[in-house]
Amino acid sequence: MLSTKPTPVLVHRMTVVLADTDANFRQRLKRRLEKIVGVNVVGESSGWKEATAMILNRHPDIVILNSSLHDGLAIEALRQIKRLMALPTIIVITDDPSPDNKNACTLAGADFLFGKTTEEQTLINLIRHLCLSEGQTESPRAPFPTSEE
Repeated sequence: MLSTKPTPVLVHRMTVVLADTDANFRQRLKRRLEKIVGVNVVGESSGWKEATAMILNRHPDIVILNSSLHDGLAIEALRQIKRLMALPTIIVITDDPSPDNKNACTLAGADFLFGKTTEEQTLINLIRHLCLSEGQTESPRAPFPTSEE
């Protein structure tokens, strides 16, 4: 008799730092991210200097960075992080989807760029995908591992 027991899904443990001016957005995103098995948000910031220091001290796997932060240019934080660290994966969220802003973020080292208000679910799906084990052969249509979202 064939077993119908599901194959366990292996996930990587991922640490995340959130840098965004909107505390409500950070909290909502944090709650959603921490429902993904293996994800742990290890820091939050609203300013680029604080975010840069936090990232350099905590060495997260993923940084979610708003393209505009309270105390200056998020692009500067992005440049510093990429210059000083091989990791993390940098995901920029933006309210400004202009080609100039996208180009500036890409040139500064962003790995991914999403619209803050229009692509939140796509961002969550990317994080889920990044947590899947490299050896995982699940179909992309298979549900990602989460605790009740």
